[in-house]
Amino acid sequence: MDQGKSVDISGLYEQLVNAHPTLLRLLVWQQGKLLLDSSNPHARLDAETNLLKKFANAIIHLMPFMRSPLSDFHGELKNVRSVTKTITSLLAGAVFGQDILAHLEDPIRLYFPEIPADDPKAAIRLKHLLSNTSGLPTVDDLKSMRSLLSTANWLQTILRYPLQDQPGRNYYYSSANFHLTNCLLERVLGSRLLQYAEAQLFQPLGIQDMFWACDPQGVPFGGSDLYLHPEDMLKIGILCQQHGKWQGQQIIPQQWLDVATRPVVKVDEADRYGYGWWVDHNVEQGCLPSYSACGVGGQRIIIIPDKECIVVSTALTSLHAHSNSVDDLVCAYFSK
Repeated sequence: MDQGKSVDISGLYEQLVNAHPTLLRLLVWQQGKLLLDSSNPHARLDAETNLLKKFANAIIHLMPFMRSPLSDFHGELKNVRSVTKTITSLLAGAVFGQDILAHLEDPIRLYFPEIPADDPKAAIRLKHLLSNTSGLPTVDDLKSMRSLLSTANWLQTILRYPLQDQPGRNYYYSSANFHLTNCLLERVLGSRLLQYAEAQLFQPLGIQDMFWACDPQGVPFGGSDLYLHPEDMLKIGILCQQHGKWQGQQIIPQQWLDVATRPVVKVDEADRYGYGWWVDHNVEQGCLPSYSACGVGGQRIIIIPDKECIVVSTALTSLHAHSNSVDDLVCAYFSK
């Protein structure tokens, strides 16, 4: 099939629902048109997750700091989970502007002078945070997340974590990297990052209805817990497909998106990671180049440039969320 030619998507929704029964919504945008908008009224969770949800109200009552990790919705807004990390990456580009590429080399100690000079974390650079190569440990299992979110100052807690590895050496997926990034961006601004995000990113896109859970100091959680409508996730995808431009306004520097969506580190045989983006899913198995914002459970903004295509999905978040099936099917379908 010629690059750029529209793909018949009639079977994609059925394939995804069969492979991923927690799927809630699927939107496909191609060559400037919305080709598909399907909802799954029969989305269901596994028995173990349903059992947890039965006790969730009691758990949240006892541990209110767990409200966001256990919550899939804020009203009608969907928790997009780690798609939030990609939004954090976009905000890094917006805050630093045309100088973002030079600032990738900044040691984070420039912004966090409370890090001692002889602390191994003094060697962490901004590029390490945005590519999950800082050596910080993961905080993305329920126990670790509960431990972090129960503290009075998440930044101080993260800065006390011992490194798992030398910065820049290996990939360790961790929301701690992206919350440090948001704390860093707030220090650069000298004002509230959430208000900046609303004024400089969400409002220009016409996104009025959103919610972003914040730490006790008011910094939006960089790794998760941004709540959006699927239609607004699509707007973010269109912004990125249009090289950071929206209605004639350059919202995100084009050179930042060009760099952020290229592979920085190989995660496994299926995926590479850029700066806040998953890159080239299954490209070695013949899939077209792609870049994706990915959240656990099946929250996705998948962009396939060669097909001028954006796929957005949302899903219920299961304890056993094997959501790679979403990426496998979408990337294979548009690479026929």
